[in-house]
Amino acid sequence: MNHFTSSFFKIAVGTAGVLAVLLLWGGLSSRFSSLILPSPLETAQVLIELLESGILVTFILITVKRTMIGYSGAIIAGLVFAFFLRYSKFWRLFFRPLITIMQTIPPVVWLVLAVIWFGIADDLTPIFLIFIVSFPVVFINIYHGLGNIDYGLVEMARFYHCSRKQIFFDIYLPSLLPHLMSAISIGLAFAWKSTVFAEFVGSSSGIGFALSVANNNLQTDRLFAWSIVLIVLMFSFEYLIIKPLKKYVMRWEPDVG
Repeated sequence: MNHFTSSFFKIAVGTAGVLAVLLLWGGLSSRFSSLILPSPLETAQVLIELLESGILVTFILITVKRTMIGYSGAIIAGLVFAFFLRYSKFWRLFFRPLITIMQTIPPVVWLVLAVIWFGIADDLTPIFLIFIVSFPVVFINIYHGLGNIDYGLVEMARFYHCSRKQIFFDIYLPSLLPHLMSAISIGLAFAWKSTVFAEFVGSSSGIGFALSVANNNLQTDRLFAWSIVLIVLMFSFEYLIIKPLKKYVMRWEPDVG
């Protein structure tokens, strides 16, 4: 099976799966009240209304902005701390229990604390939760990646007077890429969930807030509409950004899976 045929087969099967879900959804919705299960047509009408009102694009941009800020901070901090703790025994012993505590505490506890500390803050509460939930995922992946580096190659490179730039790009980076991509992919899923969760409870804008309003007002059609928006958004990031990035990395480093 060549590449074109394989791609066409995947698209066809995926499309068939989506159509099957829509048919099942439409069939079940005809048996229940719209309050319990709105039809695909009713949900589509709500999506059109949200798009025409401008609130759809506005809330998407707000949620994406918060997710990217919080998650970017988690990636940068995770990278810095992983390097710092890997090469310093004292600070490794000092910070490792704290990072484990951050990883162990459920997100709902962090969210409650964030609401107490920051109130219903439009940006601060969601960004804090995204960072605190995503940081341990990034840190652990990068930390283990640093442990897999062949330090014999590093010593050899230093013996032959290779520059720090050469050592980083030729030895460190190829070894870290699989772990970094794993951190980005897994951590982003945590970040999306954290954003919506925080907006649901501790914000007055964004997709999570819209879900909260729809839930409180028993607007099931809007609840379904915003859920679809969230699913499409997550799939778009996964297949338009993360997947192409993984393919690029795999071309550069064959061992990346």
